[in-house]
Amino acid sequence: MAVKKWLATCLALSLLLALGVLSVGVPSAWAYDIRWGTAPAGGVWQALGTAMVEDTIKANPKLKGSTMPIGGAANVIATNAGKINAAFSFSTTAAEAWQGIEYFKKQGKLNNIRELAVIFPEPSQIVVNADSGISDIPQLKGKKVTPGPKGSAIAVVSRYVLEAYGLSFKSIDTRFLSFAEAGKQFIDGHIDAILYGAMAYPAPPILNAASQRKIKMLPLSEEVIDKLVKSHKGLEPYTLPKGSYPGVDQEMPGIIANVVVIANKDMPDEVAYAIVKSIDQNFDRYGKMIKAMRLGKRQDMAKDVGIPMHPGAVKYYKEKGWIK
Repeated sequence: MAVKKWLATCLALSLLLALGVLSVGVPSAWAYDIRWGTAPAGGVWQALGTAMVEDTIKANPKLKGSTMPIGGAANVIATNAGKINAAFSFSTTAAEAWQGIEYFKKQGKLNNIRELAVIFPEPSQIVVNADSGISDIPQLKGKKVTPGPKGSAIAVVSRYVLEAYGLSFKSIDTRFLSFAEAGKQFIDGHIDAILYGAMAYPAPPILNAASQRKIKMLPLSEEVIDKLVKSHKGLEPYTLPKGSYPGVDQEMPGIIANVVVIANKDMPDEVAYAIVKSIDQNFDRYGKMIKAMRLGKRQDMAKDVGIPMHPGAVKYYKEKGWIK
């Protein structure tokens, strides 16, 4: 009798395993915990990442999730290592991580990352006081300048802009300030310029500064734009329109880096699919919530950024007809 009960138990367990009700060693995709790398407080990534995780979980209640305010290249490194499984990054940063160049030379090629979605572009925005006498970027040499928070993807692109003009962080009095501190110190006259090579538009520190001081924006030259686009995969030409900020009455030629959502290659296809579907379905609402999203386009979610796309994302974009 005992043998019969044992055999019946084994048969029942086998059936449950076959049906996927139980699993051994490999957890069900729908018990998955999304750990999403955003950025330090003060920018848009933290608020947007929180909304995207919450919306994905709301549509898929068996999923769990949370955000982690990491930011910059660290997002990519942590995603590649599996310490987090999704994150925001810049198109340039992701492409360089895949190739193992620039910041990632010591780590080597980070080939465990995959693209989920391109969500919006972040343009270059370089600001000085209107009465500073500064009319172009080379004049920032020796000046007190913030290129963004230390270790941020913004600061990396800011460095590229300086290098395209033959400058470096050593050429200026570099201040790696938080977004909140950047606006405050600019208003107080403690820094001469805010130089964001790529930053969500409109940038809160610049809006804050423009509300209390007359500002002037510095354009990138056509030659420098061409050099940057050719030298760094993921950068594209972009022109801010007239009136982008109070007192800015002319178009402002520059560049953009696209904000992308990346994932670890081991993220289950069903989860990747669920994330990109949720982003698509809530795209307009995100634009109402965060102005930076209004520069993005749904169809651009499937844009190539120089790293492989996750199969779950590919499946969704093929269903939408955005890729073949």
